Amino acid sequence: MKARSAFSIQRDVVFAIFVREMITRFSTYTLGNIWLVLEPLLMMVLFMVIFGARGRGAYGFVEAPVFIFAAFLPFRLLWSATMRQSASARGGAKGLLEYRQVRLFDVFMARTFIEGGLFVVVGIILALGLMWLDYDPWPDDILLALGYCAVLWILASSFGMLACMVGSIAREVEKLLSMLTMPIMFMSAVFFPMSIVPQQYWVYLTWNPIMHAMELIREAWFGSYISPVADFNYLFAVTLILLAFALSSYRLTWRRIVAR
Repeated sequence: MKARSAFSIQRDVVFAIFVREMITRFSTYTLGNIWLVLEPLLMMVLFMVIFGARGRGAYGFVEAPVFIFAAFLPFRLLWSATMRQSASARGGAKGLLEYRQVRLFDVFMARTFIEGGLFVVVGIILALGLMWLDYDPWPDDILLALGYCAVLWILASSFGMLACMVGSIAREVEKLLSMLTMPIMFMSAVFFPMSIVPQQYWVYLTWNPIMHAMELIREAWFGSYISPVADFNYLFAVTLILLAFALSSYRLTWRRIVAR
């Protein structure tokens, strides 16, 4: 019998964790998988009401529902959900780590793939709903938009992994992340374009790499919008540095974390 490669074993382990996580996370809800669409839809409607985004042309270059859809969905699923799922991976993997083939990194990968897949599925469903309402929700440059979304996704996964490593020492990290979610959303230009922000405030907001991701996604989504501050080189550099830190910290501390 031919011995299996390490890659094939890890692939099957990640897939098994993927299926387990999907069943565990969504079988507990009464509405089941429908909640995947209802949650972002209700949040989008809520923020449209809060910001008074009624009718068409509220942002000058695109309808308000499409504007919120194009920014809130990437932030909610690719940043917030991916980061939090990665940060809490250790707590959800206690029983799994008893198996010799399973590593904490496999849990990180499975949870990250789940959020990426949910972003695509939920995005298509909501886009079809907006089309039914006579809007045009599709990006002008879909490949470029997905590329920027992928960078944001990797950034969130890296930050979550690093938070998980730090959280094994200080458990307050998870509470701190929950507290910062809302302020980060408002500082990341999710519900407004940077073109309407006074220039004297740009120097403060441009330190935030998530803001650059939001603006770049917006540029790719709406061909008529040109961001005054978006910098892909900065976003890509921060993502690579954070990924390197996350992988290094994992390699140095994962055995100690699992042993606790």
